[in-house]
Amino acid sequence: INALTSAYPNDVRVVFMHYPLSFHQQAMPSAIASQCANLQGKFWEFHDKLFANQSGLGPDLLLSTAKELGLDTAKFTACMADPATKAFVDADMKAGEAAGVEGTPSFFLNGVPTSAGVPTPEQVKALL
Repeated sequence: INALTSAYPNDVRVVFMHYPLSFHQQAMPSAIASQCANLQGKFWEFHDKLFANQSGLGPDLLLSTAKELGLDTAKFTACMADPATKAFVDADMKAGEAAGVEGTPSFFLNGVPTSAGVPTPEQVKALL
């Protein structure tokens, strides 16, 4: 993704939408937590740390990551408990379902799903 946005800074925009898979017990709490990090301007940093520590996902990792990134933990904890945050994630999931998302990660270029995995710079260039 970074290579694509670097190669096409004026043409590629990344939009992240939550799509926590139901069979993954920590997916929904992690999605909610990353949205809470997003509200404090630290989405990608939080996202990257969770992906680097997938085997340790759980409440302790979510809170320790928030602390490590310097988030206001009182706001973070309140956000995690706020039903509006889960509703935000649920809305992303509904949009994904409507678009035909069946798994993660999923990528769309100009609204068209890519064949598999992260699109290559060549695939993006063909669409530009």
